[in-house]
Amino acid sequence: MSFNSLKKTIKYRVSYSGTKETDILYKRYFINQLDKFSEKDLEQIKLLFNQFSDNEIYDFLTSKVTIPLGFKEIFKKILNDK
Repeated sequence: MSFNSLKKTIKYRVSYSGTKETDILYKRYFINQLDKFSEKDLEQIKLLFNQFSDNEIYDFLTSKVTIPLGFKEIFKKILNDK
């Protein structure tokens, strides 16, 4: 998948999460920062959305649960690039 296609896919996915809380968080952490991520980062984010529900990702972003080991690096970048 091309870099621009990844951006569009992720933007579409996070724009239709279904809850106001996740919409707000996704806009802050993903949509507003989309240009800061590398292609590898975007692949990791796409994988994140394929493996976890919106509720689980919300819990990761709000530190309610421990971030899975394989996603710690991308969350570090997501959460530090506010």
